[in-house]
Amino acid sequence: EIIDNMMTLSTELQSSLESKIKQFEEERTMPLISNMELRGIERGKEIGKEIGKEIGALENARDYIKMVLKTRLGDIPIEIEQAVDKISVLSILDELLKSALTVNSFDELRQFFEQWSQ
Repeated sequence: EIIDNMMTLSTELQSSLESKIKQFEEERTMPLISNMELRGIERGKEIGKEIGKEIGALENARDYIKMVLKTRLGDIPIEIEQAVDKISVLSILDELLKSALTVNSFDELRQFFEQWSQ
């Protein structure tokens, strides 16, 4: 306030001064998110997409197995359905799908689960 009273600037100089002060303040202010943080966010998104794909593949494999079993053998016993839902390794689900295509009964399929659990 004292400086304002002592020095009166023309409108043009006042505008220039305010512009330079604003520019100085912006240059001194750190960005809200650093480049490292942005890279971390992008990496997190990539990991999330991969996890989503893996979860989707597991769910699809389980659904295919249940569809094959229901089509070939009828209503699926609850313990078989729960056992299928517990499997979280895609290669095991692939093997189970092959078994589901060839077994003649749920008892035969139970043998797969016995071998898998060992």
